[in-house]
Amino acid sequence: MKLSKTICVTIFTRISNKIRYFGDESNLHGIGHMLSMSYIPIYKRIFWLLVLTGSAFTASRILEPIFSFYSGDDVSYLVDTNYIDFDTPFPAVTVCQHADTGNIKKYISEHHLPKAMLDFFKEVSIWNIRYCRTCASCKVNQTCLEEFVDVVNTVRSKCPDILSDCWWDGKLFQCCDQFLPIMTEYGVCFAFNSRIAGNDTVLTVNRRSQPSLLLSVKQKIGIRVHSPDDMVFVGMENVLGQPVAVPFVSDYEIILKAEETLSDQSVSSMSRPPRTCLYEHEKPSFAHHWTFTKYTYDNCRFYCRAIAQVELCNCTHHFMPRLGDYPMCDIQGLSCLGKHRDFFSTTVCECPMKCEEVLYKLIHIFETEQKNTEEMVARGTRVRVKLAQLPSLRVQRVAIRATLGLVVDFGGVIGVFFGASLLSIIEIIYILCIRRAPSIN
Repeated sequence: MKLSKTICVTIFTRISNKIRYFGDESNLHGIGHMLSMSYIPIYKRIFWLLVLTGSAFTASRILEPIFSFYSGDDVSYLVDTNYIDFDTPFPAVTVCQHADTGNIKKYISEHHLPKAMLDFFKEVSIWNIRYCRTCASCKVNQTCLEEFVDVVNTVRSKCPDILSDCWWDGKLFQCCDQFLPIMTEYGVCFAFNSRIAGNDTVLTVNRRSQPSLLLSVKQKIGIRVHSPDDMVFVGMENVLGQPVAVPFVSDYEIILKAEETLSDQSVSSMSRPPRTCLYEHEKPSFAHHWTFTKYTYDNCRFYCRAIAQVELCNCTHHFMPRLGDYPMCDIQGLSCLGKHRDFFSTTVCECPMKCEEVLYKLIHIFETEQKNTEEMVARGTRVRVKLAQLPSLRVQRVAIRATLGLVVDFGGVIGVFFGASLLSIIEIIYILCIRRAPSIN
């Protein structure tokens, strides 16, 4: 009992000695008057104790809203009007086969298949809103075929069957060198200026150069104009409105404008909930089977459509991307998709916006149908896409308060009420933890 009392007294003496030594050596205002080893009247010590306590209380009340401000929704939007220097990405243009061109009849005839399979192959080769109506009551090897995917890949038109001549900025190029195959919900299509299809760099336009894209088409096509990072799917917002089909033979001119949103570097250091957007290298928290290399709002919605198919039918349409280990739909699966088609068109998905994106909006479409003369059929449909109105401003997402701002605010409050700085904090650690206090007899 006596030994433990002696140990406690020794520890208390050392701590007291250390604290009083800190009071003499510290440069913090008021600490020396309160904790000094020298003789100071008790009323002076009490006075400085009250001053420091009041300062600590006031500083805490000021810092409380500052900390809550930094942890809240601290994203703001600014407008950049330095449009002379803007380089705006040209939109991706995706061309898809819109109708059967006789390849299915030819395939059935060459492979001696029943003519009753014609409707089935049309439904599985060209996307339609009913998915596969004939799948619900088809007879295998009579009106339908189980191994239909290879047939679909064979009968669908290839790039040279769809496109003939193309021009960019008035310069002729081989269409199929730039219109690359891309898997969409409409089947294999061909995309120009698409990162998803494999373009490493994206073509841009500015105030000094405003090139346009012109292409000649050999058949009726479906066309989509979208962001270079977007996948094409049925539920995406259609910039061109309805319908998306370009008739054969015609002259078709699409005039667009662009609106661009960027994010300041300070936004990337924020956590996801406050900034309310995702960068292209990120993915949504709910996307456990994400298959895309880049995040966009439309890619997220495309993913949700595929997940909805998996949840209802345990498979995805053969035109959709594969999700994990989930299989591609067979005939029964396609029948299931047809039964739930209304649900897929109303699928709701909480997809965040992309932190940096370009939105394209339609100004006007000029359409002139031509007579089906031999000369015009040989020329084909001409489609021109151009940005006639470049952005005169950019919306920029910025962090209202960055980490450096938090450090400055915190340091300012502590400096005002305690006269402290970073060096003062280092000094406190040095005196209390490293430097040895002299013994007091």
